[in-house]
Amino acid sequence: METADRTDEEVCTEALSAFGLPAPEEVRLIPEGLMNRNWSVRCAAGRYALKEVVDVGPDQARRQHTATRALARAGLLVPAPVTTTDGDTLAAVRGRLYALTPWAAGEMVPARSWRPDRAAAVGALLGELHSELAVAMPEAPATVPVIITAPKKAADRFAHYGRQAAAGESGFDATVERALVERTELLERWADQRPQDGERGPAGWTHGDFHDLNLLWEQGSVSAVLDWDRLAVRPYADEVVRTATLPVMFGSGDEHGLDLELVAAFVGGYRKASELPAAVLAEAAERQRWERICDVWQLKMHYDKGDESCDHLFTAASTLIGWWCRNRQQVADALTAF
Repeated sequence: METADRTDEEVCTEALSAFGLPAPEEVRLIPEGLMNRNWSVRCAAGRYALKEVVDVGPDQARRQHTATRALARAGLLVPAPVTTTDGDTLAAVRGRLYALTPWAAGEMVPARSWRPDRAAAVGALLGELHSELAVAMPEAPATVPVIITAPKKAADRFAHYGRQAAAGESGFDATVERALVERTELLERWADQRPQDGERGPAGWTHGDFHDLNLLWEQGSVSAVLDWDRLAVRPYADEVVRTATLPVMFGSGDEHGLDLELVAAFVGGYRKASELPAAVLAEAAERQRWERICDVWQLKMHYDKGDESCDHLFTAASTLIGWWCRNRQQVADALTAF
């Protein structure tokens, strides 16, 4: 396989050299990455994970690296980035940026295969991470401003991508047209109950993209938490609800929606570790549900950037939000169970 005009082996050789490491003896592209290209590389100095940084800018990536190094020093399950020969945590090679970390042992285990006790343990882990982040990072504000998407802005998005889908001829274009009709109906149905802007909390440092593809397991326990690109201060409840309702986590991928038993176990595990009030989670659930109605970021990838790698996520998200709106109370009950 090639990256631009170079093979994976050539890319990894040049990147490792920037980090002062010898040429790789083994290179394997990791297929699970969605936004950033990742490789497993083995050289005489050991095994590493090499990431081509695409989804965030260099300043944001360096801030994240500063944080993850602090977290690793604090004993968290976070791989710390390696520095280049110039002392940077990013290597610039032929106009592309790369980050390198020691290889984290373990394997990914799909969340839909977890038992409730495992889901609860992962929820508790997220609560512990939030607590440890509060110690390892600069003090965060107790509340942060939350801006809710306006109905007109969402409607304009739907119209924009609906026009592009109507001009296309692929099966995905047809799927988009049908999905946007339903999204428009949901937008109109729930517009008068849209959550309000304002300060929300309790807030603090959060992972930002906590889900099963960013967790590694060994001997029945999480051995590493990966991909800290979206580390930021947010309401804690927003991260909990987002994780619990992601299609890639406890979603069935079809009309059956979420596995609410696993959702309840995950949130219950978190609340035992953090004592987050049910009312805060219920409010965050309504914000998340509304934003899922409005959000079509996968279509921006497809139509504006020509990147089809997230097409399947749009289909799953559209199916799930329709189910969520039809089962609003059951989802709310699972998210506030304790």
